[in-house]
Amino acid sequence: MKNYFAIIAVLLFSIAAHAQSDVITSGLLHPESIITDGKFLYTTLIGKALAPTAKDGDGAISKLDLAGKPIDLNFNKAVLNAPKGTTIVGNILYVADVDRVVGFDLQSGEKVDEVDLSAQGTQFLNDLTLKGDSVFFVSATDIGKIFKVTISTHRIEALNIPKLIGPNGLLYDAKTDILYVAGLDRSDNPMGELGMITGKSGYYTYTTLTDARGMFDGIQMLDANTLIVSDWVTLKERKTRLLKINIKEKTYVEIEKNIDAADILYDKKQKRFLLPALRDGNIVEYKFK
Repeated sequence: MKNYFAIIAVLLFSIAAHAQSDVITSGLLHPESIITDGKFLYTTLIGKALAPTAKDGDGAISKLDLAGKPIDLNFNKAVLNAPKGTTIVGNILYVADVDRVVGFDLQSGEKVDEVDLSAQGTQFLNDLTLKGDSVFFVSATDIGKIFKVTISTHRIEALNIPKLIGPNGLLYDAKTDILYVAGLDRSDNPMGELGMITGKSGYYTYTTLTDARGMFDGIQMLDANTLIVSDWVTLKERKTRLLKINIKEKTYVEIEKNIDAADILYDKKQKRFLLPALRDGNIVEYKFK
């Protein structure tokens, strides 16, 4: 009887979680990530070729209005190669770009800061997440490391977490002081984990969040107990799915599948998810019923 009610609950949840989707922007050159300052949307474009580690100079940041209408398709006034994850610190938009993190003034698009991580041996910096106003974390998916960067001094600290499998998406929760990590194995092996990191410099602890395995990318917090994560499933086909994670119960359920998505953004004010459709060149708005 318990199993019967559990099955019914899952079915009802699946129906309730069905999403309405709309393309709000199209014609972009491989959009990878998107962020908002509450006034505008900013999406990073890898460029004409889907070459996420190439220093080819054809990457860009596009500025859109909140409805997705392009304002400036080349907002950045300095060269970018294959920009991916972003975070905003005050009036500066920071962008992960191959082996460096570049800061742009939100008003002018001028380059105002750069943190060089090439000496760390990475060519695939992916996501950024902010801690306070002085520190951000950046993932280096290719070398299995996460770096803590002090913005004012450019001090770089590698978190001492052994055997991380392709840390990709990052999300820092200030209320709990937890850094959530979405893992991706770039060899197209779906063995990435969803985990969380606690502790402080020199004493970090990594814990697996669920038994889900995949090729995880974007990670956003819906509420204090719920994460939404994108999972490529495979890089060879369009099979990306969205998972809803119950943090306390350490469980998950699939809420969308067979979509085109890379990173994801939860826009709290608009109560919507925005997904860059990397292959199609679109920004897609999802509203879950």
